[in-house]
Amino acid sequence: MKVHQVLSGAGPHDAITSEALAFRARFSSWGWGGSDHAGQAVPGLNGAFTPLSELRPGPDDVLLLHHSAWTPRLQELLALPGRKLVLYHNITPATWLWDDSPIVAAQCHVGREQLQTLVRAADAMAADSDFNAAELEALGAARTRVIPLLIDLERLGPKGPPAPGPPTILFVGRLSPHKRQDEVIRAFALYRRHRAPDARLTLVGDPLANSYAEHLRRLGDELAPRAVRIESGLEPSELGERYRSASAFLCLSEHEGFCIPLIEAFHFGLPVIARPSGAIPETASGAALLVDDADLGVVAELLHLAISDEHLRAELARRGRERLTAFAPERVAERLMAAVEEAAAR
Repeated sequence: MKVHQVLSGAGPHDAITSEALAFRARFSSWGWGGSDHAGQAVPGLNGAFTPLSELRPGPDDVLLLHHSAWTPRLQELLALPGRKLVLYHNITPATWLWDDSPIVAAQCHVGREQLQTLVRAADAMAADSDFNAAELEALGAARTRVIPLLIDLERLGPKGPPAPGPPTILFVGRLSPHKRQDEVIRAFALYRRHRAPDARLTLVGDPLANSYAEHLRRLGDELAPRAVRIESGLEPSELGERYRSASAFLCLSEHEGFCIPLIEAFHFGLPVIARPSGAIPETASGAALLVDDADLGVVAELLHLAISDEHLRAELARRGRERLTAFAPERVAERLMAAVEEAAAR
């Protein structure tokens, strides 16, 4: 069997790109050939993805479409030979993005419009969370398999003991308005002012737009001078070091289709405080402190409890380790194989 993967875009720090590479390793181990393609691929991928124009599937092949934004040349792709398996990773609502990146907003808007076409044309549908599967089923998908993201936690290096020093709050995610790093900074500033004057905040993520990253820097300088660090383009080993150095993970995102950094935080034994938006409740599943409160003072107090209460920290770490079993690579790989085989049999 040959399985060809299509991504709208690929980049070295992109979660879906990383998953597609992990999928290719699995396909190769199963004796499945194929090729990987992207509408746009940025440098740093060593030629792992080639242009869509080079895609040449045969009638017995499976075309795996990773849908997370506008897919270029969609009608041409659907007209190619072979079975079509769609894996939906969710698309950020464009309303969050118009002001800072109109081009990305337009791509997300069109990508959501393409969902209806994909539901009608695909031989099989899959999503990486129940939350995303529900979107497809609302559009008429008869059956949607759930394949959680295939996460390589070993790439982050050893867990190790936390580094000594002042409390450090961490959030990992693209610097984008819907991720609400602005509220993370505001909650952190309250925690620092009232509970831990020496606390530090680290935000890790590539910027949606330089203007939004600069807005966050100005906000950090205003509310917590010299205490907020914003980093982009980290290698996996560097990202692992940020987790090892953290005291707690704070996520106040307004929209998440899965949220890999929660799993990474569990892996490093960090207490997680998160807003229960999108797929976060199912991803965390009782292993995080979920707070749906507009008062950021409540968030700040939860940070203090999660960091200072040893029994709470230990319980959250235990639950995090337990939650990791649901995303064990072999379990996810079994679901992936079943979905591809189902598409091939149609």
